[in-house]
Amino acid sequence: MGVVTCSVPHSPFESPAGCNSQLFCFRFILFQSGDLKSNTKLAMGTGKKNYQAPEWLTADFLQDVLKEHFKEEQLAVTELIVKSAQVGDQAVGFASEMHRASFNLQRGSAAKSKFSVIVKDHPKGQTGAVAQRSKLFKREILAYKEVLPRVQELLQSIGDSTKIAPACYYTTETPEPFLILEDMQQSGFENFERGRLLNLDYVLPTITKVAKLHACSAVIAAQNPQVLEFFDEAPISRNPDRRDFLTFFPVNIRCVAEELAHWKGYEEITEKMFKLAENVLQNAISMFESTSTGFRVFNVTDLWINNLMFHINNETKEPDDVITLDYQLAYVGSPAIDLNYFLFGSMNECVRKVHYKFVVREYQRVLQETLEKLNYQGHIPSLKEIHIDLINTSLMGVIGATCLTPLIFREGAGFENLEDLNSRTESGDQFRRENVENPKYRAFLQRTVKEFELSGFLDF
Repeated sequence: MGVVTCSVPHSPFESPAGCNSQLFCFRFILFQSGDLKSNTKLAMGTGKKNYQAPEWLTADFLQDVLKEHFKEEQLAVTELIVKSAQVGDQAVGFASEMHRASFNLQRGSAAKSKFSVIVKDHPKGQTGAVAQRSKLFKREILAYKEVLPRVQELLQSIGDSTKIAPACYYTTETPEPFLILEDMQQSGFENFERGRLLNLDYVLPTITKVAKLHACSAVIAAQNPQVLEFFDEAPISRNPDRRDFLTFFPVNIRCVAEELAHWKGYEEITEKMFKLAENVLQNAISMFESTSTGFRVFNVTDLWINNLMFHINNETKEPDDVITLDYQLAYVGSPAIDLNYFLFGSMNECVRKVHYKFVVREYQRVLQETLEKLNYQGHIPSLKEIHIDLINTSLMGVIGATCLTPLIFREGAGFENLEDLNSRTESGDQFRRENVENPKYRAFLQRTVKEFELSGFLDF
């Protein structure tokens, strides 16, 4: 074979900056022709029905990625096994295919050690089309390449070792986008217990980390505003390319309203909930547009239990660290967007009733403290201003409690396709009814929806 140039269009082996691009293109050609012999072992049917690992996810490819990331030429990847990394309900990461690649890693003269990475791959079929039109992967890739590294640099500049998100080893956008991320399980992080909402011990470290992320992003917005320009568009907007998944909100809220219709004494709340189901998208657009001015930060936006991993202290058995996952809906706007979504969608309602104001105060305290350490020259919102923003964006709390919390409590199998989640198909309606009829969710809803009504959060 003659000299290979990097003329292969849309190679999944697009080389990281500084990598040998000829090597990557050469490997792609060999792979396509079937000549590449890899020591990859593909685990079938592990963690997901009819699971098939990506054919391009080989030991040789990961070896080159890690050589470039760690800047180590003497690095070897062997005994690769790829499994599905889908966790629990299929609602987790519904806009991605998640894989865990485990292998032996040898770096220099050190002994081999077990290592693993998470591969977040572009989904196929209808879900993939939705993700592509909505630019979900482009948003997340930009978050990992441009925003989060700057956040970490700012924290390090003030002697803060806080880690916001997993390390990103590699990203590409062609032919289909994917990311290779640090597997936080290797560092002892774990998902929260299925079927439960967070208590104060888990909420406080999360709020602290989000406050630091928000503070650093405010500094980035002041110093390098172009970095955040792509994130100006809200997850619910007038953009027709983002309409595909927006039906998720009205169909879920309507299902909750149908459940409330059976409850004596909830007649007025039921009427308001049906009205909200009809108008939630217009109301949400108005809400997001109202946050286009004032103090604005980089929001995770999809901040809920399933996008968090916690590290548990061996001695106290309490969480001492948390990592945030999934930036596909990241958005620059009021910090209350993240706060409302998280505190009403993932926090135990009884804990929230007692500690809500304390949690918000802690958020504002850490936000202000971090901004002051970073010598931020802009306006720092007061505690009172944060509370006003929380009221003005309260719809995010209602959306979290009606659209996400039912998924947290769900036990058993998830949905088979995106249409079930977004549309009023027979199987989709059955899926939602099972969620809202869950006794755990009913107890949560009974208390939370009263709170919404008494706070005026259902009045539009």
